[in-house]
Amino acid sequence: MRGALTCGMSICVLIAVVPVWAAEVAEGDVMLKVEIENWGQTSGMQPMAHDEASGGIAMSMAADAVAVGGLELAAGDYTLLFWEHAPAGDQDAFFVEIQGARTRLKGHIGDWGTIVHPFSVEEAGPVTIAVIGQEPGMTLDQMAVVRGSYEAGEIAFADVPGETKGESVGLHEISRLASPCKLAEPPSEPLPADESTVYQQDFERECGGVSGDHRWVDGPFGQALILDMPDGRFDIDASGMEIAQQGTVEWWVKTREAARVWWDQGWHYFLHLEPAQPGGLQIDMSKYGTQMALTASLDGEAYSLSEGTHERTQMGTGGLSNEDWHHLLVSWDLTGDRQYLWLMIDGQGMQSFFPRTFEPGGFSRIEIGNTPSDWDIPYLPMDGAIDEVRVSDVAVGERLAE
Repeated sequence: MRGALTCGMSICVLIAVVPVWAAEVAEGDVMLKVEIENWGQTSGMQPMAHDEASGGIAMSMAADAVAVGGLELAAGDYTLLFWEHAPAGDQDAFFVEIQGARTRLKGHIGDWGTIVHPFSVEEAGPVTIAVIGQEPGMTLDQMAVVRGSYEAGEIAFADVPGETKGESVGLHEISRLASPCKLAEPPSEPLPADESTVYQQDFERECGGVSGDHRWVDGPFGQALILDMPDGRFDIDASGMEIAQQGTVEWWVKTREAARVWWDQGWHYFLHLEPAQPGGLQIDMSKYGTQMALTASLDGEAYSLSEGTHERTQMGTGGLSNEDWHHLLVSWDLTGDRQYLWLMIDGQGMQSFFPRTFEPGGFSRIEIGNTPSDWDIPYLPMDGAIDEVRVSDVAVGERLAE
């Protein structure tokens, strides 16, 4: 695959094969060659003894491992290489994200080998490269970036000349990144109101804001609300909430068991924050396939998010139980030159930051459980029950684990 950076957050699979001939790589074309543990900022990696690793030590990745740094690169074509080992099943893989473009890379099962990933740089400057875990046990040793575009089979790690080379650009110079995150204290029950809480609803009694088909049922924390098919939705008046700059919305959800929502391939809508003014920032949380996506975009770009101004982070839902209640959390911080989004389920999720893109204008309402009310598209029901909605006027950053 060439030109991997032309797709925003798309995911594809590259299968490395055994090289069939050696590439001619000059030392001057080696932009980076490092041990993975020395690459930028790392977490979730443990040293493992391996005879075939450089210096006898490689790094085993946890499912939420991340190594991130950057390089100053001129415009042109490049190839990222790894010397790696996949010790377990045939799906052992990890993600590489370069300037916001994410690709899933599968390892060599039961053996050491080279993974190659060609990419292009459109404009000279610092280029962010992040290595993000997926299946635990994936083992990486070295990584390199060389000038030129090579496909699998055209180059091996042994073809990269020289020793350690290249300095990582610091995190303060990186413009965008999506990486795993988790709460320091994953919630097992609803949090009580505190000084930052601007709204809380426990559904212990019938309340306003409910529209369409719905029912009141017993939930794990008392009475809960089922937003039934096809048009059930719960709306919150947010016009008086000071959540334009920072905010967090969290609530509990149990999808209808028979629907298998977390596993199916349908489109389900969970959350919409309607901008206070036309053309302002809107925030949407919806699931398509087994990916939950959180998208910040401008009002009026409901159908063509890939074409308009938007930022998105996402996480998989295929491992969630359809029989249990789950804690969902969406948060944002738009205060600085670097803006943040958080998407979390049961205390685990993704954090993304990007250059200042949106001017905070506040929100008029928060809609939970179905298609946004002013979008001219069919119902896309969440298909389940909600409980214990809590809105705060601060971002979730201070609640995250180090």
